Amino acid sequence: MSGFKANVINEMIKLCLRRKSLCFMALTALLPAAGAILVSRFQSGLGVTAATAADFPIWMLGLFAGLLLPLFIFMAASDMFPGELENGTAKLVLTRPVTRLNIFASKHVSMVLYICIFIALGLLSSVLASFFLEAGGSGGRAAGLTQSLLAYGAAVVPLAAIGFAAMLLAQGFKSGSGALTLCILLYGLAKLAGLLYPQFVVYSPTDYTDWYMLWIGGAVAWGKIFGIASLLAGWGLICFSAGYFIYDKKQL
Repeated sequence: MSGFKANVINEMIKLCLRRKSLCFMALTALLPAAGAILVSRFQSGLGVTAATAADFPIWMLGLFAGLLLPLFIFMAASDMFPGELENGTAKLVLTRPVTRLNIFASKHVSMVLYICIFIALGLLSSVLASFFLEAGGSGGRAAGLTQSLLAYGAAVVPLAAIGFAAMLLAQGFKSGSGALTLCILLYGLAKLAGLLYPQFVVYSPTDYTDWYMLWIGGAVAWGKIFGIASLLAGWGLICFSAGYFIYDKKQL
């Protein structure tokens, strides 16, 4: 267990200290502030209130969960597997006194933690940026914060399923850029198919990046939430199992 924990810490350090990760963290922190200032000036100029402090973090979550975070996830997945082959560190990892299963599992745990870091950063920056806007809504900022906590927490689940799928796809490449390109292409096609033929993508995790909307607002649809959670858990389990089978048989 100590070896597994050490490997998780090592993977997190490698992910978070990459220049691209630091740049995206800065973007995640600054984008809500820029968006809130623009919305505030737009509303002041027109004399209307389109967004309040209570709902602004949810607006930002739509951008984070639907576009930015999947891109971060694909970049992380392409670095974890083909990236290690490119820079020659894949063999070094296997020389540690840790089984392949522990190495593989630690990468997936690191991916979930990586997503949680960006989600937490997005939540914090969005809540702080919302002070540029009027409180609005019933309950004001306090009610909005509660809704935001629920929504951002729920958003981790579909993003983790997408991350596991990306890690499975990435193992088929020796080039990080190739893995990243395919992940982005497939994600874009899945989103487009969801708009044009929604009935064909109901079993895809890409169709549920906005499932956090079920957790907020009026009565919570627990039956639908449980069904989607089971689907996403199934995706995660299948991708993890298939990915480990490939990783275990791979000759490095």
